[in-house]
Amino acid sequence: MRSLLLALDDTPASEGATKLALSLAARHDAAVTGATVLDVDYLTPREPGGLGTAYYKFKTDIARLKQGHELAERLSESFLQRCKTRNVKGNVLAMEGRPWDELCAAAVAHDLILIGRDSDLHGESSGGLAKTVAMMLRENPRPLLVAPANAEGLSRIVIAYDGSVPAARTLQIFTLLGLVLNSEIHVISVDPAQDVVDRRVRQASTYLKLYDIACITRAIASGANPAELVVAEARAIGADLLMMGAYGHRGWKETILGSFTTRLLSECPTALFVHH
Repeated sequence: MRSLLLALDDTPASEGATKLALSLAARHDAAVTGATVLDVDYLTPREPGGLGTAYYKFKTDIARLKQGHELAERLSESFLQRCKTRNVKGNVLAMEGRPWDELCAAAVAHDLILIGRDSDLHGESSGGLAKTVAMMLRENPRPLLVAPANAEGLSRIVIAYDGSVPAARTLQIFTLLGLVLNSEIHVISVDPAQDVVDRRVRQASTYLKLYDIACITRAIASGANPAELVVAEARAIGADLLMMGAYGHRGWKETILGSFTTRLLSECPTALFVHH
């Protein structure tokens, strides 16, 4: 892993994402690009009104844009200072447009995207899963690491593995990025059939051994909702990160775009690694 893209915002979870990005950059000697996005359409929304209100709206729009630029400058300066303090290679990127479009375009030149789960890049918390994060889950060119407010480092990681092609791809990119290094790794699989979960955790652990990575396996034979069981295990372990490679009754696409993912990202206490 050589380069991280960090979405800069003024929210609790964005602070968690920043701490996590700096920790990963220091561990991997990677560079971090702190990105701000001025969402002009959000700051200057269309409003009904006649000629009498046009001037007032113009003045209001100018003030909002000025505040947006000032926030971006403040976030960038603070980020660069923190990079300097941690001896991390950092740079900033200022963009204008829809946040998810701009971040996805910038991500092509980076290995991993980090963003706070409550961040729309509007300078205020969304109060839950941000629209920007939800949009980036649907389509992005790089793995996405969604951070909660309490994120700092990665000491315990849970890998949810269901044996599917998407799960295998996620495990591979997760391993190749080096995110499993120097962490306690737990591989969990859930299925009603014991022989199925035994085979799955064996497959995942065998792959990790190729890179001299030891793991603790947990094969859960249960007909309960797999994703909910995985989240419960992550809580019990005290995990810092959940690699949710798959798990869905109709496959990965439904899971990552469906209502469960929204609830998972809003409520799960750990950071979440997503790749599809």
